[in-house]
Amino acid sequence: MKKGPFANFPLEYKRKLVQVWKHMSTEDREHFINQVTYALAAWGTDKDGRELVAVVIEKLLEDGSMNLADFGLYVDWLMEEGVGNIYPDKERGVKKALSLINSYRLRYELPMTPTKSIV
Repeated sequence: MKKGPFANFPLEYKRKLVQVWKHMSTEDREHFINQVTYALAAWGTDKDGRELVAVVIEKLLEDGSMNLADFGLYVDWLMEEGVGNIYPDKERGVKKALSLINSYRLRYELPMTPTKSIV
């Protein structure tokens, strides 16, 4: 059986991912998909590239974001955490993705802080 990028994703986050997706607007879903597309185009769709998407989504959920359209904000977190130490072949691609995604977020006037629930 083939393992995907979400194979080691905690069950709690898988559930949260589904709940967040259900409550997102169609527009925010499109923004999420577009940002992931830019990321994968820049850093590759190989095993490591797909794992990076899962890592970013896990961090987004761990941080309490309630909107997957915040994906691009957490690509910056990858750079801060030293993505080059874990995925040295992806560092240049992550930098490129960050540039593309930041331009996208500015063009569509997406928030520059994560969308979090106030509970």
